[in-house]
Amino acid sequence: MNNYNEEPMTTGDWFWTLVALSIPLVNIICFIIWTFGAGNRNRVTYCRATLLLGIIGVLIYGSFMTLSLVAAN
Repeated sequence: MNNYNEEPMTTGDWFWTLVALSIPLVNIICFIIWTFGAGNRNRVTYCRATLLLGIIGVLIYGSFMTLSLVAAN
């Protein structure tokens, strides 16, 4: 069963999404809820893509830090 809202998000919807994601602690709660599939499909996809980009960034950062520590010794 599909529980997504399939309507395109309006500019106002995106505005309030970005406002919610800019408030400390609220952003974490909203991000987790939206990442795991509650709400509009566009918002869910945005949160999943942002999470994936963050994970890739942490992996690249960790790789460079590891290489720099190994090269320093």
